[in-house]
Amino acid sequence: MSGAGEPPALSRRDVLRGAALLGGVGLLAACTDRPAPPGTPTGAGTGTAPGTGTGTGAITVTDQRGTTLTFDHPVTRIVTLPMPAASLAIAVDASAEHVVGMHEASWTAIRDGILGKIFPAATGIAHDVAGQDFTPNVESILALRPDVVVQWAEEGTGTIAPLENAGLKVLGVTYGTQEDLETWTTLFATLLGKPTRALDMIARNDEALAEVKARTAKVARGSPKVVYFNRFAAGLKVAGPQTYNDYYIRLVGAENPATGPAGVQGAGMVGVDAEQVLRWDPDVVLLGNFDGAMPDDLYRDPVWASLAAVRTRRVYKVPLGGYRWDPPGQESGLMWRWLSHVVFPGDDGPSLRDRMREAYGFLYDYRPTDDDLDQVLWSAANHGSADYGQFDA
Repeated sequence: MSGAGEPPALSRRDVLRGAALLGGVGLLAACTDRPAPPGTPTGAGTGTAPGTGTGTGAITVTDQRGTTLTFDHPVTRIVTLPMPAASLAIAVDASAEHVVGMHEASWTAIRDGILGKIFPAATGIAHDVAGQDFTPNVESILALRPDVVVQWAEEGTGTIAPLENAGLKVLGVTYGTQEDLETWTTLFATLLGKPTRALDMIARNDEALAEVKARTAKVARGSPKVVYFNRFAAGLKVAGPQTYNDYYIRLVGAENPATGPAGVQGAGMVGVDAEQVLRWDPDVVLLGNFDGAMPDDLYRDPVWASLAAVRTRRVYKVPLGGYRWDPPGQESGLMWRWLSHVVFPGDDGPSLRDRMREAYGFLYDYRPTDDDLDQVLWSAANHGSADYGQFDA
């Protein structure tokens, strides 16, 4: 078993990759508000089931409910309700052609991030397919004539049964870890008839992980305290135990006080008050992309004036690229590198901008401009925070 904060075991990855060479393995997952299942080590997944396909012929996948789905050919029309699923499917496909419907929050990330510029057609994809609680709008989904609908497996019968009762094929999924990301990637690549694409994407993440671990071993000193706010503007929620955010905070050599002895009760994203955060006195604060909070909201508010991260101006908005960098996604390797340099600034190795240009070329067949990268990195919002000039053009 992997240790706390470790990625999935290599033996498990080898199983996924071998299956992908034969045609695929399928398990999906989807949203940053969800913790990993209780008792699951951070970075570990929730189980596998085999899938087969030729890349052009019949495809069989098994979802996280244990339900097996068969398709006569690669799918061409996908509706995704879990939030990060749409952008990942687009990245796997290097195209917005085959996602025909998505959750409103997925569409918002595409509209506000760079993916809408890279694939302008993505901003026109239907996004009235579900309520905020993921209850499906069956009539709207049926009108899109999907080959498959990706939906949460753990929200009760009200989320999947209406879709299946309408005759739709539903892939039931869960989410939360690095291994889940790998199985998402493999599943989408299989369904789209591009099984080897998953191998390339996973291998690149492996490379990024090894590089970040090596940098951590070289530059980490002490255990700076880092708090991630999943919500800030309308009630505080921080990343607690069994979250991906806690995983990458520890990956770069920092400490998440929300998971320490004086941390929060419970797993996942947990509500706290300002007094609790002030007691933790984090050295670095990360503001997520699930509300509009910016560093100046803390710098200008006297409530936070005594906070170490405010006094040293170490509050940062997390980047928003092809999807929010907060949860697991196709740009997680970039998130790890960004956070490593935020916590331990230093001009060593290729610049983050060079990494981003190369990654976007691979993921989206797109060469971002400096203005594009400024947008992704929230350069204007973060410009008053310490050492952010290291990410300048």
